[in-house]
Amino acid sequence: MDWKKYFILLPPLLIFTILVFLFIPYHQLLFASLIIIFFWILYYIWVAVDKARKEKSE
Repeated sequence: MDWKKYFILLPPLLIFTILVFLFIPYHQLLFASLIIIFFWILYYIWVAVDKARKEKSE
């Protein structure tokens, strides 16, 4: 796990998730949980791109 990338992405998405859970209507909370999925997708894309760049430069 690349902790630096994880902790760069975590604070803004955590704040955004909390705000969405506070202000979104109760019957639409399922959509708010998509933010968590978006976080992991973004994280793994970033790690994969970084890994590909490192392999290309070697």
